[in-house]
Amino acid sequence: MTKLYLVRHGETEWNAYNKVQGTMDTMLNEKGLLQAKQVAERLAKEDISAVYTSSLTRAKATALEITKRLNVLPQELHDCREICLGPWQGLTIDEIKESYSEHFRIYREKPSEFNMPGAETFLQVAERFCSAINTAMAENPDKNIVIVSHGTAIKAAIICILGMDIDYYNKFRIDNASISMLQFNERYQGGVAVKCLNDTCHLQGI
Repeated sequence: MTKLYLVRHGETEWNAYNKVQGTMDTMLNEKGLLQAKQVAERLAKEDISAVYTSSLTRAKATALEITKRLNVLPQELHDCREICLGPWQGLTIDEIKESYSEHFRIYREKPSEFNMPGAETFLQVAERFCSAINTAMAENPDKNIVIVSHGTAIKAAIICILGMDIDYYNKFRIDNASISMLQFNERYQGGVAVKCLNDTCHLQGI
């Protein structure tokens, strides 16, 4: 049985100010670094064999805290990076609503039809991330694996793995420094079961 722990990076200043990051490279703020340390403490109990990370700095910094606690080396998987949102990157949600109202409406109401020039689709993100997950699992059969990534990417991957419609994207949250865990075992229908989703219990008090 393989256990896959999908961890969202800790908070950045852009998260705090509700700015879209996408593939732009931002850093953890003070709170985000503390969150990363708390995630590391939580995962230290889980017999982790390998830690993979998105190539973006905020994810790598979170993964570094985890690997320091586990005494393993982080491995980059470029395809675990966040969705590219093109001209939205660097804008606040309010700015996007004002300048890209129709595209934003589709993004919120019908994600499967979101197809903005310069941006990735949700399906493209899901396919590349799931390919990276398959690589990590093939390298670590029947092990416990951590992948540190991003909110949209993690949601898209979970939806893809479960065979759900991408329009479920806005039906659940993936918060900063949360853990979502999937178990892969042939005894489950479809070979996979979600054991926890958006777990932030380890962040209480921050």
